[in-house]
Amino acid sequence: MTGDTFPRSVSGRIVETAKVLAAIGIIIGSATTLWAFTYGPIASFLDQWKRMQVDIADLQKDMAQVKGEDRVIREVPGLTYVSEPAYQGENIIFNFVAERTRLGVGCILEYSQPMFTDMLNIATPGKRREAARQIKDDPTPLRPGYGPPAHLRPGRVTVYLILAYSCDGKTVFDQTTTAAFELLPGPRPAD
Repeated sequence: MTGDTFPRSVSGRIVETAKVLAAIGIIIGSATTLWAFTYGPIASFLDQWKRMQVDIADLQKDMAQVKGEDRVIREVPGLTYVSEPAYQGENIIFNFVAERTRLGVGCILEYSQPMFTDMLNIATPGKRREAARQIKDDPTPLRPGYGPPAHLRPGRVTVYLILAYSCDGKTVFDQTTTAAFELLPGPRPAD
């Protein structure tokens, strides 16, 4: 109302009533909107949306892990093995085929550390080897040689490599698949 008294004309009364109804409508609309965003269906939808975003992020993380994208390198399955026969006191040849992932594009391989396990089931490091070359973005066959520890017992032995990378100033570790081989008592018999 613009004056102290209620208008006497019909058109004035209609205008003043419309103003009051509009104000009530704005209050009810604001209260309904506030309710919808805090407790109502929109709040429920926004909560579901947040959960879906978390679920999608978890799914992407899981897919990256399955595809090997969370690692610096990805090995070609089934192509990791040790050349045999392998004798005590001789270097073994660790064969594998690997490629860099998107995560590992900017990383530089610094060294590799073999980890041997014999029948005592105790992981024993072999001699660390500085990187001779880098793994490429496409499948790269590699055949590094490593000397097993002198106290490694003959029989079934497993070995995997711990790979140390420098990625943007940080040291990042990755590892290869484990390969099993038969370590024969040395030295190698003369032919």
